Amino acid sequence: MNQLWGYLIIEELVRNGIDYFVISPGSRSTPLTVAVAQNSQANKIICLDERAAGFHAIGYARATGNPAVLICTSGTAAANYLPAVIEASIDDIPLIILSSDRPPELRQTGANQTINQVNLYGNYPTWQFDLPCPTAEISPNVVLTTIDLAISRARQAPGGVVHLNCMFREPLAPTDAHVEIPASLVKWHEDRAPYTRYAAKLTIPAIAEIQSLIETIASTERGILFVGQLKSTAEIKAVIKLAARLNWAIFADIQSGLRLCQDFPNLIHYFDRLLLTDIAVELEQIDTIVQIGTKIVSAQWFKWIEKHPPTNYIAIANNPDRYDPNHLVSFRIESDITYLCDRLSQHLPQLSPSTWVQKLRSASDRIGVTAAKFLKTSKLTEPLIARTISELIPSQHGLWVSNSMPIRDLDMFGVGASAEDFPSISLRVGANRGTSGIEGAIASATGFAVGLQAPITAIVGDLSSLYDLNSLALLQHNLQPVIVVIINNDGGGIFSFLPIAKSTDLFEPYFGTPHGLKFDRVAAMFELDYYHPLNRDEFIHNYQQALAKNRSAIVEVTTDRSENLSLHQDLMRLCSSGNWQAIQQSID
Repeated sequence: MNQLWGYLIIEELVRNGIDYFVISPGSRSTPLTVAVAQNSQANKIICLDERAAGFHAIGYARATGNPAVLICTSGTAAANYLPAVIEASIDDIPLIILSSDRPPELRQTGANQTINQVNLYGNYPTWQFDLPCPTAEISPNVVLTTIDLAISRARQAPGGVVHLNCMFREPLAPTDAHVEIPASLVKWHEDRAPYTRYAAKLTIPAIAEIQSLIETIASTERGILFVGQLKSTAEIKAVIKLAARLNWAIFADIQSGLRLCQDFPNLIHYFDRLLLTDIAVELEQIDTIVQIGTKIVSAQWFKWIEKHPPTNYIAIANNPDRYDPNHLVSFRIESDITYLCDRLSQHLPQLSPSTWVQKLRSASDRIGVTAAKFLKTSKLTEPLIARTISELIPSQHGLWVSNSMPIRDLDMFGVGASAEDFPSISLRVGANRGTSGIEGAIASATGFAVGLQAPITAIVGDLSSLYDLNSLALLQHNLQPVIVVIINNDGGGIFSFLPIAKSTDLFEPYFGTPHGLKFDRVAAMFELDYYHPLNRDEFIHNYQQALAKNRSAIVEVTTDRSENLSLHQDLMRLCSSGNWQAIQQSID
């Protein structure tokens, strides 16, 4: 019965197009692991650490939009998925967990490796179910309908975490006996189709609400299209089409898929820095902001709109959750983003280009020139690393960005491909911004590579790397290479920007947390190529070397936290001064 149920669970997942399994070794999960191993259509990876496995699955799901399946044994193994469960839940990432459990008669008896796994993840899963021990008294059809429901709940917008707690009694190992398909499932066995097919669901607003939105947009004189995190190529293309129709100013987050386009019309690349300049007075009388997508990186944006709220603040997302930290949204639309953008593009009149938008674009371009000249005349720095990678990374690759300073630097100073490569440019940017934690960065990058089926560059801080060292083992099994650029500033660099940094007696031991560690021996341990450039030219050479070799590597860049703080402060002063001619002369 264990073998039969294990086969049914895995086979039904595969029939539904869910064929990527992340397995952590253990005994109680033997029926599931064996079923994956024996299924010729199942793709699998072995991940020793469940926490890393969870984030690897998240990276895969971010790339594909399809859930990976996590399989683990009983006890604290499943508990190690919790950080990934929280990240996936908050950011609507589809994830399916098959935790193995001991039978109910062993619960609360002191039996070894037995904990209470029911509702283990609290309210974070979108659906959870305690699957009973396999027995002849329960129809096997129950297994299939349960799996089909679980898949539907994980996939249907907005998506999320599904937890199936699977109890098994011994014996767990497969026997030589042939597993008979029950008579009730013979047709299912022969058809090779899912037992219960769930129709796709599309979230569509009422026609009257769409018309109201069209009227507001059409009557807007000064409008900003703010593009937050987008999750698919289809969403990116639909937003691009709408942006061309609007001719509004476009503020694009690094996770949007638009931020790293060099010459897309009306794209205000450096809007975050622009908000610090005199030209920002032009933004104080905004009629309408339409925000598509969530999880915005720029803290400066939130500060600005709190002081200068628009007349209309319209938020569009494919989930019912409130994403409004400033409490300014006046109209919220839950909708499939691709559908709504296509509908708006069809029915909106073509709006004319605005001299106001051109003024913003001109000021933004001058900030870009200023930043480029300043960074290229300085030594190897953290903003320079982010900018250089955005310039050099091939468009068919993927880019994974860790939290804290790397994603902020890329969001503020990144630059991308030229107009002739857009909108066909395929560079995808991934990050874990659900809870913005530093854990699982390397593991997520490896999953992102598997999902995209493309090489990945990951920009990761030193603390984040130390937190996730064991995930470097995954690089040995990834068919797609991952170049991990580790920015080592010997501690928590982002804390230098906080007021606590002025308390020098407390700052270093409790916030700066220097560790004095390097990553050369780590690279040797995991048999990875290693580079340690000391200046900008060396970094460019080493990074291009790593790209050309097409295999996983570590590129370690050593920076100084105090110098990094000063550099950012200098850049902020330069970009906000408004005296462009003096700036250019001082840099030249």
